[in-house]
Amino acid sequence: MIYLIGGTKDSRQLTKKLLEAGYEVVVSVATEYGEKLVNEIEGVEVIADRLDQSGMEEVIEEYNVDRVIDATHPFAALVSQTAIKAAASKGKEYLRFERPPIELPESELIIEKAGFEAALDYLKGTTGRILLTIGSKELDRFVTVIPDFNQRVVARVLPTAGVLQKCQQELGIPPANLIAIQGPFSQKLNQQLLIDYGIDLLVTKASGKTGGLDTKLQAALDLKLPVLVIRRPEIDYPQLVTNMEELVDQLN
Repeated sequence: MIYLIGGTKDSRQLTKKLLEAGYEVVVSVATEYGEKLVNEIEGVEVIADRLDQSGMEEVIEEYNVDRVIDATHPFAALVSQTAIKAAASKGKEYLRFERPPIELPESELIIEKAGFEAALDYLKGTTGRILLTIGSKELDRFVTVIPDFNQRVVARVLPTAGVLQKCQQELGIPPANLIAIQGPFSQKLNQQLLIDYGIDLLVTKASGKTGGLDTKLQAALDLKLPVLVIRRPEIDYPQLVTNMEELVDQLN
C-alpha cells in the first residue's frame, strides 16, 4: 500500500498512474474540496483531514503502508517536514514528487524574494494596485501588513464556500476585491484581469507551470508590469523525484 499525501493537480495525476501500475493507494488531503476531486478517481481510499505527525503515523499503521509519497504543494513546507518525520518514525521509505521550478526570464520587472516574510517586507513600501495570486492560506498575513489593503489589493482565490467565508467574514475583504475563480488561466485571461482591475504589481508564488506561473509572468511582462515572485521554501528531502514516470519506475 502506498500512502500519497496530495492536494494538487499533480498528486491526482500521480494517483492515477500508481493505480494503473497496480498499486493500492490511500490519499490524504487537507480539505473537502480536495476530497471531492480525489473521489472522482475510481479505486482509491481518501482521507480528508489536516493530519499532524501522529495522524500520518496512524495512516501508515492502519493501512499497512510500505511507502510514503509526498506530492503536496511546493509551499506546503510544514506538511512535507511532518511527512518526512512520520515516515522515518515508522521506518518507511519517503519519496517527494515535485516538478522542477520554472526558470524565470531575465527582466528588471521580476522581483524575487526568498519566502513570505521577505515578500511582506517588500510590500510594506509599495504603492498602487496589487493583485495577489498566492491562494488563501497565507492571505491573513498580507491583510495585516500591506497599508490600505482594502483600497489597494485584489486577491484571486478558489471559489469555495470555505475560502470565501475566510476572505469576507474573517479577513474583512470586500467582494469587489475578490476574484473567485478556478484555474487554469490562460495568458489572455490573466492579462485581461490585470487590465480590468488596474493592477500595478502582480504577486505570485514560484509554484511552477502547473500552478500557472508561466502564463502569469507572460501576461504581466507583456503589459510592462512588475511581478513579485516568492521563491519555494528550501527543504532537504530524503528523496526527490521530478518526473512521474521515473517515480513509478523507481517503485518497481
